[in-house]
Amino acid sequence: MLVIVSFAFTSVNLLSAQGSPITREEAIEISKNATLVQEGLAIARSTSIEALYLNSTEVEQKKEGSSRILFENVPEGHSVWEIRWWFGAGLGGYVIGVIVDAEVGAIITEVRGNIFG
Repeated sequence: MLVIVSFAFTSVNLLSAQGSPITREEAIEISKNATLVQEGLAIARSTSIEALYLNSTEVEQKKEGSSRILFENVPEGHSVWEIRWWFGAGLGGYVIGVIVDAEVGAIITEVRGNIFG
């Protein structure tokens, strides 16, 4: 009887976990695996990170706007984390944008952004 109760409890927990978006911290950890982020971490003197959660409605709106190229590969109905990595290298630096699918925890897009300084 204990085995059945344990199995049922585990099954319910797995089902509820699959429906929950990944956390901000999980998205940042996943974005560290992006090629451009790895390159930036190897040379940067300083880093700063911004993370913005966009629900599926906001993602669909972004697909219609000027930043559509960042979101065009997001599956319909999925939410995302938009992670911005700011890399400082002396007097200037640059930004890397990484889009992480909040439903499945996969990197969808990574782009090198503006140089500042």
